Amino acid sequence: MIIRSGVTAVYLEVGSRVPADLTTRSDIDMRSANSDGRFVQKYGTPY
Repeated sequence: MIIRSGVTAVYLEVGSRVPADLTTRSDIDMRSANSDGRFVQKYGTPY
């Protein structure tokens, strides 16, 4: 998240922290599984 103004930003992140959960950021080709905490690209290349 990039804030380019002087205004304070507030956001809400929701999740259960279950090991099977997968976080996906398609805009920057990144994903992360709670089970290992690694950040990788679509095909598994480390981010």
